[in-house]
Amino acid sequence: MKPVNAAARHWAAVEENSLLWGIQALVWVYRLFGRWVFRLFLRPVVSYYFLAGRLARESSREYLRHLSRFYPELGLGGGLWQSYLHFLSFGETLLDKIVVWTGNITPEQVDFPNRQLLLDLIEQKRGAMLLSGHIGNLEICQAIATMRGHIHLNILVHTKHAEKFNRLLGSRGSATIQLIQVTELSPAIAISLQEKIERGEFLVMVGDRVPVQGSRTVSASFLGENAEFPQGPYLLASLLRCPVFTLFCFPVDGRFKIHLEPFSDSIRIPRAEPKRQDMLQSLARQYAERLETYCRIAPLQWFNFYPYWRKPVAGDSGQIAAEDK
Repeated sequence: MKPVNAAARHWAAVEENSLLWGIQALVWVYRLFGRWVFRLFLRPVVSYYFLAGRLARESSREYLRHLSRFYPELGLGGGLWQSYLHFLSFGETLLDKIVVWTGNITPEQVDFPNRQLLLDLIEQKRGAMLLSGHIGNLEICQAIATMRGHIHLNILVHTKHAEKFNRLLGSRGSATIQLIQVTELSPAIAISLQEKIERGEFLVMVGDRVPVQGSRTVSASFLGENAEFPQGPYLLASLLRCPVFTLFCFPVDGRFKIHLEPFSDSIRIPRAEPKRQDMLQSLARQYAERLETYCRIAPLQWFNFYPYWRKPVAGDSGQIAAEDK
């Protein structure tokens, strides 16, 4: 593990201020002129982000170096050009968010080979947790929700970032998608989530960012070095006694492909130590292995632009652009 220093920022302290004006301008460019003109404007905005965001740039290169060592067949080295391409991929994801939240995507543009897993649960009126991560574009859940009837998705987010991005889009969200703030999981929220599961709704959580408050993290090997992962998804799944699936979506050859896989039929976290910690570490490692698989498939689609392999410093803050959830 690398030593903790002032550069080890907590992701939630990161602000989008350096790109706020750029994102807002790009939203209007897309609305007025469409996708191809948007791409002409995208490169200078991303270039500014790349040059101004030293910490984000270094974090991107660190990730690419880890990926290169873990999967040498990818031929990555963590150089500046590869990092810049990583930033451009992030910019394209911003475009995809705009496309989704302005209603310009249809289920026909989405490949979802394992959709039957969800349809079976819907027929049984059973809910589940969908454990995702910052690969590609989680907003494609919008297309899932309109796939057949009303699939209710409850996306648990840190709304400090999500609400700001949604305001830029001028979107009020979706009738079948609800954003729920989980900066702190209160008993009232836990009861509400249990009711949603019992109604056959789905909870969407990300498993690759540590909690905003508290120290409920667990260490697991990821791309060859230990990183901190949140305990929250596994503790919540144990509380709700619901099945868990992993869910990742990213573009492939101009289309979006959704990868849905079973993770656990039922998670039961023991109360007693050390079995409790052993179980959490096992689950985090299982998730990390799944994450590694998709990082290999789509190496420039994992977007965590902060020092991922270093423990965050409580109360620290930084000024780089970040993903919204």
